[in-house]
Amino acid sequence: MDTFLDENLTRYQLASSSEGTDINWLFLPGGPGCDSSIFNDLINSLKLPGKCWLIDFPGNGTNNKHVSDEYDFNQWDDCLATAVARFENPVLIGHSFGGMFPLLFPELEKSLKGLVILSSAPKLWHEATYKMGMEMNKPNLEIPMDAFVNNPNNETFKTALLACAPYYFADEFLEVGKKFLEKLDCNYKAAVWWQKKAIEIQFDAKWIPQAVPTLIICGSQDCVCPSTLFENDTRFQRPNITLKTIQDAGHIVWLEKPEIVQNCFKDFLKLIQ
Repeated sequence: MDTFLDENLTRYQLASSSEGTDINWLFLPGGPGCDSSIFNDLINSLKLPGKCWLIDFPGNGTNNKHVSDEYDFNQWDDCLATAVARFENPVLIGHSFGGMFPLLFPELEKSLKGLVILSSAPKLWHEATYKMGMEMNKPNLEIPMDAFVNNPNNETFKTALLACAPYYFADEFLEVGKKFLEKLDCNYKAAVWWQKKAIEIQFDAKWIPQAVPTLIICGSQDCVCPSTLFENDTRFQRPNITLKTIQDAGHIVWLEKPEIVQNCFKDFLKLIQ
């Protein structure tokens, strides 16, 4: 796999390459802090034309060798603009945080050939998460989350992440989902930063794509980023934006309903070629 770092220490890994188009697919992981390897199965299944790049900002996942423990994650603002500007015909694919973060940068309207948002939210999600969790009788997360907040480290983060599995996955995928989460390389410090920042700035989309072809995929059983957040947001009801809610899927839609996700991408590809 071709790999390089840019001047911001963002890591780029070429995950796949095929002829026939000059589209560059830029995969931005969620968490934040989760390594971009979370997308490997998705990329393998999609077989997209052009080049697929895994993007890890400094300190994200396993891209942590060149940053200090005091790294300021607010520097990621510059990393996103630089990453997009590096490529011709970039299509940004963001999962969870990776779908929220670009919505803070209206200048992307002039830069992107396309945008795909997977299992994400257009505004603060905490209240909707709590409400959906209560409605679906999900377990109380107070103890593991408090343990992480009061003593953030790799161990408390992993414990809290696994405790959240019922919120991430539909019941029938729960055991598979737990194994998926156990294998993730995550930087808990990035997660701490975003939780604080999102509340601090009262996260709300500053950019609603006006002409950029946009695909938003949600899972009906996703309690982390409930689909209602996009479904009920009239700002995203535009002719250039396609919203697809996949039934019986949770937060990692491509793991649970791969064929439906593949079909969504096939339809989207027709819009940008």
